[in-house]
Amino acid sequence: MAVRDLLDRACIAGVGATPQGQWPEYSADDLAIWAFREALKDSGLRKAAIDGVFVQPSFGGQGDLKTLGHRLGMEPRVAANVDFHGQALQFATLLVHQGLCNYVACMYATNQRTNRNRFASTAYHLGGNFDDVYGLSNPGSVAAFNYRRRMHDFGATEEQLGAIAVAQARAASLNPLAVYRSPLTIEDYLNARYVIAPLRLMDFCMISDGGFCVIVTTPERARDLPKTPVFISGLGSQACFLELEHPDAMYHPPQRPNASMLWENCDYAPEDIEALYVQDAYTPNVLAALENYGFCEFGTAHEWVQGGRIELGGELPVNVHGGQNRMTYMLGWQNTHDAVLQLRHEAMEPARQLPDPEVIMATYSTGLWQETWSYIFRR
Repeated sequence: MAVRDLLDRACIAGVGATPQGQWPEYSADDLAIWAFREALKDSGLRKAAIDGVFVQPSFGGQGDLKTLGHRLGMEPRVAANVDFHGQALQFATLLVHQGLCNYVACMYATNQRTNRNRFASTAYHLGGNFDDVYGLSNPGSVAAFNYRRRMHDFGATEEQLGAIAVAQARAASLNPLAVYRSPLTIEDYLNARYVIAPLRLMDFCMISDGGFCVIVTTPERARDLPKTPVFISGLGSQACFLELEHPDAMYHPPQRPNASMLWENCDYAPEDIEALYVQDAYTPNVLAALENYGFCEFGTAHEWVQGGRIELGGELPVNVHGGQNRMTYMLGWQNTHDAVLQLRHEAMEPARQLPDPEVIMATYSTGLWQETWSYIFRR
């Protein structure tokens, strides 16, 4: 089976989200169930129709498939815990295309803000190159290396990086789901404290409570459902475990073969994309994605994003929900949710609705870039 055989053979029939922020009265499992119920309502499906379930566990120990399955009272045909959202979408696409499942629910929720989970462990990634012996106790330190390398190689400045945080703050100010909706100027950004220089507070993703769910099915089954289906019209994936052995390790190397798989096996090119969603645990991730997926030349993204180019109304709106540093911390699940709302013309606030979008791209990457996925969603 070729990659092209999968395209437009699966679609998103429903999405669900909880409010985002801090929800001390809910566990992560409670929030996952809440998001699942919202996705059922959105899709018009009953729980009994769901015969595939993928759950991404939450950092902190919740999200166990067996626990959630028992609480939901479900016995699906296929069920598994997965590591990431991009992986869940990939598996769901394969299952519905091959007829192993009819409707697959993919869900994630966390209450890390309430639980005050700490990410600065002394050995975040055992067995690889990002160990504490190098002082890399958190993926944020690698992101700081990323932008410092860009400053050295291409003359990028800290003010240029701030354009991403400012653009996403403007987008979040229009998004009712966003945790932080206050405006941000470049002066505010430059006056903020460093977390790991050259990255400031606004360059880091927040930690928040919340949940998301996506339901995937075939176009044939989606015809009988109430919402306009959103087709999966392109996909790419790539694992990378050599890490610092890559000479360009600071520039997200797995995204390049991912991009080749994506563009060579679909009917679209970067110029056809009307909005881009990037899993941006750290703002430099946006720059890497713009270059690696061909939206601008390698080494120029810090210049390319200036002048409102990535804002609503710009040439390529990026993260029009506000991104992980302003909207929510949900490991990329919010990207799919918002892309679907935009393509269905349901962006909640008219001021943040893209004008009649038809093709949107989203990328998802692990914290230290060992795995990455990309999707093209089409109305």
